[in-house]
Amino acid sequence: MRFLFLLVLIINLFLLNSCKKYVPAEAAFFIKPSLVSVTTNTTQGSGSHKITDLWLYVDGKFQGAYPTGNLLPIITKNEKVKISILAGIKNNGISGTRLSWVFYDIFKLDTLVENGKTIEIPIKYKYNSFTTFAWLENFDGTGFSLIKSTVNNSDTTWKFASPADSFEGKSAEVGLTGNALIAQVESAITYTLPQASSNVYLEINYKSNQKFEVGVLAGNETKGALIINPTDTWNKIYIQLANAVNMAPTASAHKIYFRMYKTSDNANPKMFLDNIKLVYL
Repeated sequence: MRFLFLLVLIINLFLLNSCKKYVPAEAAFFIKPSLVSVTTNTTQGSGSHKITDLWLYVDGKFQGAYPTGNLLPIITKNEKVKISILAGIKNNGISGTRLSWVFYDIFKLDTLVENGKTIEIPIKYKYNSFTTFAWLENFDGTGFSLIKSTVNNSDTTWKFASPADSFEGKSAEVGLTGNALIAQVESAITYTLPQASSNVYLEINYKSNQKFEVGVLAGNETKGALIINPTDTWNKIYIQLANAVNMAPTASAHKIYFRMYKTSDNANPKMFLDNIKLVYL
């Protein structure tokens, strides 16, 4: 009886599997980004970027966020599709807070490609027309908008970095020597920043051998936005300033500051800055 029961069970399973309907995979092709870049004009500063992900939409539907080196699968059902690809960044440089960068235009493509094919195309972004550039400083001009801060007893002045330590053209070096304990530099003028928007950001290229803080000055009050960890090589970061700006709701104007302290384990702390951009929508 046991053998007969097992035999009947096996036959039933075979019949069920043989009757199952298999749905063919939907037709798709793939996009391979040959280059991801940002194009700027003379009023927008450097095209340096750190786009880490591509946010893919097909016919208005979100398909996923893919690292910039990955193939992008485009499901077409053998029909022409409209493709939108948004640039993705790490908010405040944190991997767990990735978002699409709303300051760039959306890359769009309207096409039909044969199922299974892979096409290689460059994906180029530019800043959208809604972006306000409140402050630009690349240290390559004849005048400069970064000064020693008079707040918090700053013991430093900035200088040009050596060519070996510079990023694009000239860069700034801020450091502490001797008995100096606090290095703080700030924007030379104040800026009126929106308090009802979360899209207030500072873009910078940087490297440093010591942690440093970026924040907002409202009068003599300092409102920290982010502590940035040291890195031996140049990095790009997008710093959200909205929370710091909103900490001083009565302030009508703000400065941006960079602050670093001397620690017992680092007798010669330095930070290097380039391509400062204060932007908002």
